[in-house]
Formats: sequence, C-alpha cells, structure tokens
Amino acid sequence: MLESELVEVIVKEDAVNNSQTKEIDLIKRKLDKVKIRIKHLEEKNGLLEHHNQMIDTNNNQLTRRNMILLKKISNTDEQIE
Repeated sequence: MLESELVEVIVKEDAVNNSQTKEIDLIKRKLDKVKIRIKHLEEKNGLLEHHNQMIDTNNNQLTRRNMILLKKISNTDEQIE
C-alpha cells in the first residue's frame, strides 16, 4: 500500500469510529433519560400503592362502622316492636 492509501484508510476508520462514538453517546443519553423516567414512575407507583392502602383501610373502617350502625338499628327496631 502506498502511504497516501494508508492515510486514506486511517482517516476513514477514524471517521467511522467518530461516528460510532457519537452514536454510542446518543444511546447513552437516551438510556439515562429512560432510567430517570423509570425512577419517577417507580416513585409514583409507590405513592399510588400507599394511597390504595389508605383507601382500603378507610373502606374497612367504614364497613365496620356501617355494620355496627346496622346492628344498633336492628336492636332499636326490635325494642320498638
């Protein structure tokens, strides 16, 4: 190979490597954005699970109170009769 051909090959390889490096950097940035999005979604999911647990607890308490009230109403009805 002539020296000029060798230089041309090296320049082409450098261009390809530079292009690949830019592509890799772009993919890394996209991956970082996806990781951040996943972190936010996991935090949001944790909050939603906590809220759902609170709602379930409140529903259970209301159900118990309703049952107690129904029993009191039933007892009162029996006393009236």
